[in-house]
Amino acid sequence: MRRLLAFLLMALSMQVHAGNFFPPDYKTFPFKEGDLLVSKRGDGKFAVSKVLKIDRIDLKKGESINIQGKSFSATEDDYLLVVSCSYGASEFNTLEEARTAAAKGKWTVQVGHAPNRPPGAAAGQTRIGHSSVTEGELVGYRQWRSAFDKGRAGVF
Repeated sequence: MRRLLAFLLMALSMQVHAGNFFPPDYKTFPFKEGDLLVSKRGDGKFAVSKVLKIDRIDLKKGESINIQGKSFSATEDDYLLVVSCSYGASEFNTLEEARTAAAKGKWTVQVGHAPNRPPGAAAGQTRIGHSSVTEGELVGYRQWRSAFDKGRAGVF
């Protein structure tokens, strides 16, 4: 029992604690990679989206990130999640139609990849299924990630 307690105390002391530069809702996301989501659009129709990748981006104090075209320099060590999704067209009249199409893998991808902060990626979305992410679906993500790592791309 003492060994277990000592191990737990040591493990807790080694955890990386988040800073306060990014708001808490930038650090969590309720969905997983491969989740199929549906949202109701402004035209009243439903669209299917898919979570492709969720990256934890660690910034050291003084490092910068481009968010919506503006550069932000971290005032302390912190992290945020970047959620990459593909977004479908507004094409279904009901949530059930969208759910059926998602289950069959039959929806129109309108945007193949968009990197977003968790609040924007989760807004208005409902999980309706899951489908493994394929290499082909990650082409846009890999292009963005390469540019992002070189400081030439940001997030929405």
